[in-house]
Amino acid sequence: MLARERRFLYISRNLIYAVINLMSDPARVKADIVPYTAEYSRVVRSWVDSEETYLNVSRGTVFPPPDDVVDSWQRDGVSSFLLFTEGKPVAYGELWFRRLERAVEIVHLIVDQYRRSQGYGTKMLELLYNRAASRSEVSKVLVNLSADAREALGCYLKAGFELVSTSDHVEGLQMMRSVQSGR
Repeated sequence: MLARERRFLYISRNLIYAVINLMSDPARVKADIVPYTAEYSRVVRSWVDSEETYLNVSRGTVFPPPDDVVDSWQRDGVSSFLLFTEGKPVAYGELWFRRLERAVEIVHLIVDQYRRSQGYGTKMLELLYNRAASRSEVSKVLVNLSADAREALGCYLKAGFELVSTSDHVEGLQMMRSVQSGR
């Protein structure tokens, strides 16, 4: 067994066991996604409450991040969304379309620090997945996560994503959820 495969299995097993009790029920969460607008930049930026969060969300290494960090994530080919509940934003995420791979990657997923572990991240993932899967040219949806992001792993597992490998471009894991044909 290659060192990379051993590392993948070790990280996978330990993270799965660690998050089993952290997962909440997204079916109880009543919320919808809407396209992101710059007026919410400061709100989303305020959710980057620690060096660890910044590293996990955007691989940022200098904390605190600049005030315009969320605006810097906006670019062509990226669809950004906010999850609203009770008239307030509680989560943010992006869809990056990868045409050559017939895939969409979900990136920069972050939940308001006061709403974490309440099902909002999983709900956001489900809604982003549904949005991505509605495109006929998409066959899979991907997420990458750092090896230390235990809560994120539980969120992704609950939303139907499966571990597929270690990530090629960041230290961590790659997860995937296939798109059902005929969707």
